[in-house]
Amino acid sequence: MKKFILTLLLFLPFGAGGAYAQKYTSYLFAFFSNNTPEGEQIRFAISDDGFNYRSLNDGKPVVTSDTISLKHSIRDPHILRANDGKTFYMVLTDMRSSEGWQSNDGLVLMKSTDLIHWQHTAIDFPTRFPNLAGLDRQNLHAVWAPQTIWNPVEKKYMIYYSIGRHDWEYPTDDPKFNQPYFKIYYSYANADFTDITEPRLLFDFGKASIDGDIVYDPKNQEYVLFFKDEGRSVINPAGPNGGWRTRQGVMRATSKTLTGPYTVEWRHLQKPGQYPVEGSSVFPLIPKSKKAPTQYILMYDCYANGHYQFCQGDLTHFDYVKDTPTQGNFTPRHGSVIPITAKERKRLEKHFGY
Repeated sequence: MKKFILTLLLFLPFGAGGAYAQKYTSYLFAFFSNNTPEGEQIRFAISDDGFNYRSLNDGKPVVTSDTISLKHSIRDPHILRANDGKTFYMVLTDMRSSEGWQSNDGLVLMKSTDLIHWQHTAIDFPTRFPNLAGLDRQNLHAVWAPQTIWNPVEKKYMIYYSIGRHDWEYPTDDPKFNQPYFKIYYSYANADFTDITEPRLLFDFGKASIDGDIVYDPKNQEYVLFFKDEGRSVINPAGPNGGWRTRQGVMRATSKTLTGPYTVEWRHLQKPGQYPVEGSSVFPLIPKSKKAPTQYILMYDCYANGHYQFCQGDLTHFDYVKDTPTQGNFTPRHGSVIPITAKERKRLEKHFGY
């Protein structure tokens, strides 16, 4: 297959915090594909424009879950290029959905220098933090959707994720159903990316919130937390936002510091009328010139309708662009995207096939 690649210059690694000159040409999408054990594996796809993707390895896993996770299945892969420009981190939910949505107690940390060979560590929270109240095996509901970001103040990589606990569940209008209450927590990774510190609270929405995705906005000099208002639809009854309804959509909160506090904006960002969605991920488009304003893609999983949806904007407002067909060997679920160089793309295509 002949490829025409436009090489563009970018001076900061996307999602990282250091200054490392890099020529990015393409996009790499890390995802899992469905709720079966075969689908809950790491897969890669490549794009020239950030909107349209084609799977590597004929859609087969690029890393098999039984080699890296305690549950022998993974979900929600988040990939990040490190500050040095040549190291990559991936964090994943260690979960097998066929065992139930309350069967997940940990996450997986991975590190690579070539995007092909990965070191890995599975962290089971009840075992790793045996003395931490509320995280015992019986009370921990789930640890979901980890992501990594560089904290320039602490000079460490921060991993953040949602925790649900049974003692946080709250009643709904259905007397037979209690809603799991998820809050977003964070830890710091060690230098080897093989362990994490004790969880600390990052964000409490007041209702269930999952799938946090933090992006630094240089224009407004603030951190933007994108998240999903999870759970059954409810109406916020009090305060200036009274009457606002949660709908399992993508929301936005901002803070001047990475660890908060975050101020919620009471609106949904996805295409109007599109519910429910999950697994939102925001990444910048490769600029067409050094002076061009940065544009960002907001993508999310329209899991009830069987497609991914892509919007474009400036981190504050996004406009709907397209639905990406999910068929054949490309059926993505909750994943993430980084830009890659022509050399990195060539190495991936040579190893996995394209």
